[in-house]
Amino acid sequence: MTPFQRARSDEQRLVRRQNILRTAAEMLAEMPVSALSLNELSRRVGLAKSNVLRYFESREAVLLDLLEESAREFLDEVGEPLRAQVDPSATLDARTVAVASGAAAAFAARPMLCELLSAQAGVLEHNISVDVATRYKQGARDSLLGFAALLRHLFPELDRPRSEQGANLVIVMIGGLWTHCHPAPAVRAVYDADPSFAFMDTKFEDALRGSLCVLLAGLVTGPAPLT
Repeated sequence: MTPFQRARSDEQRLVRRQNILRTAAEMLAEMPVSALSLNELSRRVGLAKSNVLRYFESREAVLLDLLEESAREFLDEVGEPLRAQVDPSATLDARTVAVASGAAAAFAARPMLCELLSAQAGVLEHNISVDVATRYKQGARDSLLGFAALLRHLFPELDRPRSEQGANLVIVMIGGLWTHCHPAPAVRAVYDADPSFAFMDTKFEDALRGSLCVLLAGLVTGPAPLT
């Protein structure tokens, strides 16, 4: 363990926070959220747990910061390519398929983001203070509003309430599908042993693409959202 040296400046504190976040991201490439412990994170960062807690109040606070950062990067990286691959003069059905396919592929290429979204409400938003929850929700709100604006660009038929409802539902959908498409070992063994369960054993990208097609079509042509 490297002897702890207090960060003396805002820049040094930022560097240390970013190192903690980067290490957590590396761990999530190896393990699910449920297996990531503050003890192991501290060991890999090279600090005592008490010193990591100087920068983040809990494991959940670390992962919420990582989720906010990942969501912001997703929007920055995916928005323009998605606009480029959708022909605004195409039929509604064609645009729906194009957007659903592009968005599903983009999310599937970012497993850490999907893993964090799957744990957001049930795990990560617990064991945190009101201050951390407020800061996280402010960032999440900005990302959702940005995603809603992207949906309105791709589907001019959508008004703001429908696009915001859609952005929220996409995030909920991803969290649920990611969990169900990555079953526990015992459930995986059941699926592999009995072909009658094949319809329940869906690949994440395929399941998300199909679900997005249904959601997007419903948002554009269905009744106005309840308020």
